[in-house]
Amino acid sequence: MKKGITVIFVVLVIVLGYVAVHAINAPVKLSAAQLGNQLINSNKKGIDCFACHKIGTKGGSVGPNLSKEGLAKHSIKWLEVQIATPSKHFKSGSMAKINGKTYMAIMPDHKMLSKKELFELASYLDSLK
Repeated sequence: MKKGITVIFVVLVIVLGYVAVHAINAPVKLSAAQLGNQLINSNKKGIDCFACHKIGTKGGSVGPNLSKEGLAKHSIKWLEVQIATPSKHFKSGSMAKINGKTYMAIMPDHKMLSKKELFELASYLDSLK
């Protein structure tokens, strides 16, 4: 009986060790929002959101603060359009009131971004609450 319990224990230790090693080495799949966070903080050409917008303590004040963009309840599609072709929402040069503050609509197009990148950036902005 003792030998049987010992064998079961050894097998259990081997199985758990195998599972633990593979769990540690398994690639972590990031969410679209996490990928968008990486993208917005990258130095990729054409992505310089922080030149005009603030998120947390980082960024400028020419454009609206995006720290709580997710609370605005815009759809992901709306955010994708706003990033790629903002003039579809706000005529370039017009004045837009956002969160009680008035801004001139001067955001450039970001049509060079792929659909995947637009989705990731929009998902990231939507996650900010």
